[in-house]
Amino acid sequence: MGKFLRIIEFLILGMFFGFMPLVICFVGTVLFAGMVFGTEVLDAWVLWSLVPGVFIDIIFLKQWVRNAYKINSKILAAIYLFYSVVALGLGMGVPILNFALGIAAGVYAARRGHFAGSDEEVRRRAFKRMAKFCAGVMVLICCLITLWAIVGQMIGYRVETPLVSFTLTVPIFFAVVLGGGTVLVLLQYWLTMITARLSFKLSR
Repeated sequence: MGKFLRIIEFLILGMFFGFMPLVICFVGTVLFAGMVFGTEVLDAWVLWSLVPGVFIDIIFLKQWVRNAYKINSKILAAIYLFYSVVALGLGMGVPILNFALGIAAGVYAARRGHFAGSDEEVRRRAFKRMAKFCAGVMVLICCLITLWAIVGQMIGYRVETPLVSFTLTVPIFFAVVLGGGTVLVLLQYWLTMITARLSFKLSR
């Protein structure tokens, strides 16, 4: 059973690290082709844009997975920020998938502490740092959502539901933003912290 779970863990880490070069190469190539040659040639570039990412994975992915729990914290932070933006885009501005990232970060922190053989105090501080970081990223995500709503002219929008109907005036809009944002940030912190603690207990 332990060997099976280890294989599953390697597969998840492989998808996590392997997906990033594909997305970066895809987006970068499509943007380059669109700006230089125009949008009419994008169809021809879509498939070819994945080729560099595939080669990067072939060369480096095995090493990345093998050293997954030894990666520099700054690199991990950059990876988390990258996936947070991707998750927000996939969620169409709703940060549901960002909560999944926080949970994944909690599991990662627990496994990293397990392999490092950290004592209880070191683990506690590491879990707290991870939870604070994920909550901080959620603050940035909430700021992006707010900016998105302002640019999309949500202020003044008429909300109609079977129970209530109201207009998003400036005070109501910012009350929703501040209240909802606070809930999202605290929930992200709690989910990451609880996940890290439970994952570590289960991995012992």
